[in-house]
Order: sequence, then C-alpha cells, then structure tokens
Amino acid sequence: MTDFMDDPAFVDDLLEFTAEVALCYAEAQIQAGADTIGMSDAAASMMGPRYYARFLFPRQQRVFADIKRRHPEILTRQHICGQTGFILDKMKELAVDIYELDFPVDLAKAKPILGSRVISGNVSTVTTLLRGTPKEVYDAAGRCHTVCGRHFIVGSGCEVSPLTPLENLRALVSYAQDHP
Repeated sequence: MTDFMDDPAFVDDLLEFTAEVALCYAEAQIQAGADTIGMSDAAASMMGPRYYARFLFPRQQRVFADIKRRHPEILTRQHICGQTGFILDKMKELAVDIYELDFPVDLAKAKPILGSRVISGNVSTVTTLLRGTPKEVYDAAGRCHTVCGRHFIVGSGCEVSPLTPLENLRALVSYAQDHP
C-alpha cells in the first residue's frame, strides 16, 4: 500500500496489467457461456476515496465499460470486500448491473446512493451466517430485502466460511425461495 505514495507509476503499471488480465479472463468466461461477469477486489476498501478515484476506479470503469460495449447482453457485478460506503458515490458511476455489498456497508445509506441499481449480499458472513441461528439468517436477509425492495438479490456479504452451518445456508436459500 505504501507504493501508492512512494511509487505511483509502478501502481499505475500494475493496475493496467491487472485490468488487461481481467478483460482477457472476462472474455474467456463469456466465450465459455457465462451470462454474468463479476469483478472483485479486496483493496479498495483500504485505500480511501482519493486513492480509489485516482488508481482503481479508472481501471474498473474501463473493464466494465469494455465488457458492456462488446457484450451488452452480459450482466456485470462488482464486489469489494469490506466497508465501501465511503466510495459508493464513485462506484455508482461504473457500468455495473449488480452491486454486491459486503456486510460492513450500511445498506440503508447505500440504497439511496445506488438508487434503482440492484444490490446483492450484505448478510454478515461471520456474526450471522457462521455464528447465528437459521432464524437470524432468515431475518437478516429479510432486513436487507426490506431496505432494497425488489432491487435485491439474497446473498452473503462476502466469502462464506466452509465452517458455516448447513442449516444457515439453507435458511438463506429459504428466504430467497419464499420471496421470489
């Protein structure tokens, strides 16, 4: 992370390379039959809005715009691990169909920023899915759905631990099945 300040040219080169790799990977997925392409990163929530806007956003914007330009029928999905509430104003400019928000993001504050865009996730993978009860999981999905309305896809906020109780995963699926 110190390279953002110490060697911004290196960071620019590195992110340009990763954007090119992301485009190649996306194209390979599309050619193999994928109808949804997602991009994820774990660093944006740690770099602050100024560095996100300067370094990462332009590459994300280019990747998503290129996918949409070449394949307008493909749905695009963006996930950034962690607390991204402070960069949502910039993220909303991306050519993204689905914003997968991690559980630290305050959904009630995020929804007005993203408007009618589709939001996925936001159920805590630790306190709710891993350590909670099936009822708590079901209720958490319901709270997210209430905030987002029809523009919501039931899901976890981030990666799900392999130690997550099967009953809790079933409760998440149950909520989705009960509220099509």
